[in-house]
Amino acid sequence: MRVYQFLVFIISVQAFSQLNIDLVELGNNFDKPVDIKHAGDERLFVVEQKGVIKILNPDGTVNSKPFLDINDRVKNLRSSYDERGLLGVAFHPNYKNNGRFYVNYIDNKGDTVIARYLVSSNNPNVANYNSEKTIEGVDQPFSNHNGGDLRFGPDGYLYIATGDGGSGGDPKDSGQDLNSL
Repeated sequence: MRVYQFLVFIISVQAFSQLNIDLVELGNNFDKPVDIKHAGDERLFVVEQKGVIKILNPDGTVNSKPFLDINDRVKNLRSSYDERGLLGVAFHPNYKNNGRFYVNYIDNKGDTVIARYLVSSNNPNVANYNSEKTIEGVDQPFSNHNGGDLRFGPDGYLYIATGDGGSGGDPKDSGQDLNSL
């Protein structure tokens, strides 16, 4: 049985070693990018951990004005290894018509905030800063293991990754507690 598994492994490696992969730079000069999503069109939205979402256009240019800047609402990062800040974005499946998008960030108190924002009614390249509506909040007992990804599933529901609450070894056993966000 082991010989068979080994042969399958070798055949798999040989098959994949013949793939040619080209890497193409689409944009640069981003500061700690942690997420990249699209809103159903050709623009890419790059999330920077410091609290900014920038638009990367198909020609490789980045808009001079950020799509969203919530740096004042986001926990200041203490080091390059900090696991807090603006961590994710997801655009509503009907974004084209309702202009809703969602962000996951760690606020100035160190807690997770899931918030809904709206795009500006007169500029599709800028969000309405004052449209924030908090959807969910999670108290974070430690400064790390926050998770942060957001995605809409094929069922239309928003799925939120939050992490296990932090510290080494998950001392509160939050990762195994079905009653803990």
